[in-house]
Amino acid sequence: MSSGPSRRDILMGGAMVAGAVGAYAMTPRGRLVLMPDGLKLADIVPEQLGPWRVVPSAEIVLPKPAKGSLAERLYGDQLARLYEADSAMPIFLVMAYGKIQNDSLQLHRPEVCYSAVGYSIENVRSGELAVNSALRLPVRDLVARSESRVETIVYWTRIGDDLPTSGTEQRIVKLHQQWDGYIADGILVRMSVPAEPSPEVLANLSDFARTLVAGVKPAGLPALIGRRLAARTGVQAA
Repeated sequence: MSSGPSRRDILMGGAMVAGAVGAYAMTPRGRLVLMPDGLKLADIVPEQLGPWRVVPSAEIVLPKPAKGSLAERLYGDQLARLYEADSAMPIFLVMAYGKIQNDSLQLHRPEVCYSAVGYSIENVRSGELAVNSALRLPVRDLVARSESRVETIVYWTRIGDDLPTSGTEQRIVKLHQQWDGYIADGILVRMSVPAEPSPEVLANLSDFARTLVAGVKPAGLPALIGRRLAARTGVQAA
């Protein structure tokens, strides 16, 4: 006469079922893409932003992806511009957009990109940028330094409708989105001044960031800051 399943068999079976349920729950079944169909970053970011206007430059620090490399697969679109103004500091603007953010392809933060080309990273801080009375944008600022150059940097990252301010938050956001059954697109928005950090430098970067958010066409704004924050600007997409 055979006996019933042992306690060990029951525990192992339960663990296998729980694992299968967890694996199913973490399997993405949808996509969230906030970049408007048919548009590029160059289409949604004006060349004139308040007093700043685009001028040619070859001084912008960028990843240089080889064909078939991770960086090439990571960023489906990039924008790199130098904006100058008569009454304000010049600003380097870099945006890197990726249509898929998962474990193998994810946004590389400036702490990683600058370190990869020989810069040391200093004074890393997370904070909020007040765009208007209703919108505070999660941002991160830092200083990148080499033997011949220093840049003060402010940036943010968007993954889906979330704006994580650290690598740890970024990983948590992606896990939550996978648990909810979807993979989102993402963007890195980086602004920098080739100067030592100072209240004046940070004020110029903050002013430019506010002008950027205000200057992007409503249809493209969710691609930069997500739908929830875009709704707080008071401007509705067409």
